[in-house]
Amino acid sequence: MLRRGTAARWSLAVIMVLIGLGCSLSWVAADADALSASGGSGKNAEAAKQAEQLDLLADSVYKHVLEGNINLVRQEILQASDIFEHSSFQGLTSVEGFHALSESLVEMKEATNQAQIQQEQWLTASAKFRLAADSLSHPKQPMWMQYYKVLREDLSELKARAAAADSRGMKAAYESLQNHYEIIRPAVIIQRKPEEITAADAWVSYAGGLVQSSSSSAAEIQDVVTSGEEVFNGLFGKKKDDNPAFAPIDEVNGLWPWTFWAGSFIILILTYTGYRKYKGERESFKSVKPKEL
Repeated sequence: MLRRGTAARWSLAVIMVLIGLGCSLSWVAADADALSASGGSGKNAEAAKQAEQLDLLADSVYKHVLEGNINLVRQEILQASDIFEHSSFQGLTSVEGFHALSESLVEMKEATNQAQIQQEQWLTASAKFRLAADSLSHPKQPMWMQYYKVLREDLSELKARAAAADSRGMKAAYESLQNHYEIIRPAVIIQRKPEEITAADAWVSYAGGLVQSSSSSAAEIQDVVTSGEEVFNGLFGKKKDDNPAFAPIDEVNGLWPWTFWAGSFIILILTYTGYRKYKGERESFKSVKPKEL
């Protein structure tokens, strides 16, 4: 029988492989359009080329992490760092996106350069870097979008556990959702607006507080899950009726509605306390356990 850590590592590996297969057929057309659009500017064309090189390196890093080949991983990280030193990826992402990509590479370095490699942490860092580099190189068909179904299942499980008043089950479901969000977060920042990321971060933090609190009622948690469905609908660009299990939104492009079912007071809590708490928690480098599918 596989140990829990080993099972978690291979679960993430399976998710990444399936996502890669699902996206590969759509990349050809999408990449042609993206490169054509960026080709209007010499700097943008060069940035697109460097993004493609980084994407190939990140893919190789991830595969070599799975193989446990630390020497090749270190060599490829140096190559990726060299690309960063010679490119700002102008026109491909925002300042926030550039920093998120840089942080994912730094996290990969830290996980690789530990005195004793923590396998689960190493794999998680490589997955985050892989998805972030892909998000930069494939703006129209990024791999992180395939996580919509995974997060939807996490939200459904959280709501079901709340309805059953299963405290332990709620905590497990929330941890799974938080972990999956952490894996895709750098990739999401590369493509989404700062206010969208802020809202998603705040919701994750606030929901975690409710789940951990012994005074939270099942109705409160179910309400906040409903608002979370709306948040992730917007983050993934889902239109009305794209998925009946998720609350509909009136707009996908631009600022989507933040009408949380729990009331306007949640907005204040999310903005001024939840997000700050979440940012503080992210300062520590922690392992992210993927959902076992």
